[in-house]
Amino acid sequence: METINFDTKTVGEIVAHNPKAASVFRKLNIDFCCGGNKSFTEECKKKKQNPAEIWEEIELLSKTGDKSLDFNNLKLDFLIDYIYNVHHQFLYKNLPEIRYFVEKVYTKHKDKYAYLTELATVYKILEEDLLSHLPKEENVIFPYGKSLVTASEEHAHVSPPFFRTVKNPISMMNSEHEEAGELLFRLREITNNYTPPEDACNSHIVMLSKLEELDSDLTQHVHLENNILFPKLTALEKTILKN
Repeated sequence: METINFDTKTVGEIVAHNPKAASVFRKLNIDFCCGGNKSFTEECKKKKQNPAEIWEEIELLSKTGDKSLDFNNLKLDFLIDYIYNVHHQFLYKNLPEIRYFVEKVYTKHKDKYAYLTELATVYKILEEDLLSHLPKEENVIFPYGKSLVTASEEHAHVSPPFFRTVKNPISMMNSEHEEAGELLFRLREITNNYTPPEDACNSHIVMLSKLEELDSDLTQHVHLENNILFPKLTALEKTILKN
């Protein structure tokens, strides 16, 4: 990991440069995706943590032999394909199955566990929002982003799109990411971070495990877009349209 001054960095910038920092932030319940523009130092202080000590922990993690992708240095067209093939496909595959378990557990146990009513409502809203959100990225931002990469490599001209600038759809996506983040936060709250009750049945346990997996995948998904892809596409567009 390159040497950076953590006092001046946001949590999103830190994870963009060192993905291993994500595990430290998750442990502290620091939002590095939707809340990625917040100061690292201030977020540590809010959690009553010493920023220097947390930074030491992040640096120590960075020295371990993890071969994870360096997302911050991937070509943008490859990053777009990665997000689509890994994170979008994860959602398309897993959302229906999660819905099945949420509905099953709610139907059978809503009288026994009061939180299941809200969980079922929150999950339904989250799933509907995500299934509406994904095509907007796939049909607008991703193709336009790839056209920018091609234009940059071939020194070609790009006509301004119908949305005028990529900042406009990105602004909408960021807003929708924020809404999804709030729904995820509520799911964590009402499930005590996806902890099953002592007498939970197997379906209940599976439901919470799958919700936790969704949380982890969606957090990484939003981080890659908010903190890496979207800022770089904005900068690339500015450079190309200037020429």
